Parts: sequence; C-alpha cells; structure tokens
Amino acid sequence: MRLGLSRLIRIFFQSLFLQTSWSFMSMQSMGFLSGVLVGVDGAKHAGIISARKGLFNTHPYMVSYIVGATVRAYDEGTASAEEVNRFLSVAQTSFASAGDLLFWRTLRPALLLLSVILGVRYGLIGPLFFLVVYNGFHLYHRIQGIRDGYKMGWDVIYVLKTKRFTLTRQVFEVVGTLLCGLLLSLGSPELRYILVIPLTALFVIMLIRRYSAVMIIVSALLVLLIIGMV
Repeated sequence: MRLGLSRLIRIFFQSLFLQTSWSFMSMQSMGFLSGVLVGVDGAKHAGIISARKGLFNTHPYMVSYIVGATVRAYDEGTASAEEVNRFLSVAQTSFASAGDLLFWRTLRPALLLLSVILGVRYGLIGPLFFLVVYNGFHLYHRIQGIRDGYKMGWDVIYVLKTKRFTLTRQVFEVVGTLLCGLLLSLGSPELRYILVIPLTALFVIMLIRRYSAVMIIVSALLVLLIIGMV
C-alpha cells in the first residue's frame, strides 16, 4: 500500500494532539494509539487496540517517525504484536533522546538568543522570527517523519544518524555560542563589539568541554547582569 496524501494529512493532524490524553499511567500511549488508528484500515482497529499494552513516551515532535513505521507494519500485516512492541520500546527512547538534544538543548536556545537580538534591534521582528523558524523546523520533522517512517519501516531509527540531525545540531551549537557573545556586547553599548571575541571564545570553550546549552545561556545572562551593574 501507499501512504497517500489523505492519510499523511490525517496522521499529521492527529499527531498534534499526542499529549491531550497524557496520563501518569500510560503517558502518551493513548495519543500514540489514536495517531496509528487514523492511518490504519478500520477492520484492524480492534486487534491493534487489544494488542497495544504498556506506556509510551517520546519527544512530541519525533513521534511521527514512529507512527509512520508502525502504520506500515500494520498495513503489511506481517509483524507480530511482540515485534511491534519491541520496536516501540527501542524507538520511543531513541527518538526522545534525539529530539531533546536537537530541539530543547540546541535549536530552541539558539533561536531564542537570535530572536532576542533581533527584538532589541527591530522590535516585533524578533519574536515573529522565532515563531516562524522554530515552527518551520518542528513541522518539517512532524511531516517528513511520517513519510520516512512509512518508507523505511523498522529501519527508520537509522535516520537519527543522518545530517538532518547531526549537522543541524552541530551548526546550532556553534551559532548559539556566537550569539551569546553578540548578545552580551549589545548589553554594553560603551564597549560595543569589543566583547564579542573574548566572550565568544569563552562560550566556545564551554561548548567544546560539553557544557550544556542551559549552563552556557545562564552564564551569558549572569555576565550580562554584571555588565549592566558596572
């Protein structure tokens, strides 16, 4: 079977409601199951519901990769319930970790810094820039994840090794450290851009030594506060 545009759209919109039925007992299990059911033939729903047990929890933007692969497995009808559950137990952890690193620890902090700088200079353009670019990234993964999951099946987990994840994360790690230095220089008009080089070097060293993005940003804010008090 082919995924088709109509199924792609249904699965995509259902994925936006992944966490509306979140609970301590099953976490995202209900939302994930509903996302799979909208993409599978109705005659198979009863069997899927009875076989799906246990909790499910992953990064909300990355769930599309898992849903796409699961829908393909049910379309083909060759995978047993044990094989499906085994794939889900591995995939949910892998995509959760990759999503946290890409979005929470790298992409979002870097884009927030850039939007603050743009906001200081150009006002409303700053937050609008963040909303457009950040949502563009996460919507891309939601849509492309369904397509890749359906195309690659169980092998979709190997997409985490592609440049889509590794290169994007590396680029925004560097961009984030550069923006920390630039933001601090804007906080001290008297010194202007003299601070960019030493501060950027400091944050690059912190990045090389694998300090978290949160620690780097907190350090930047502390330095900015000190500069403002001087």
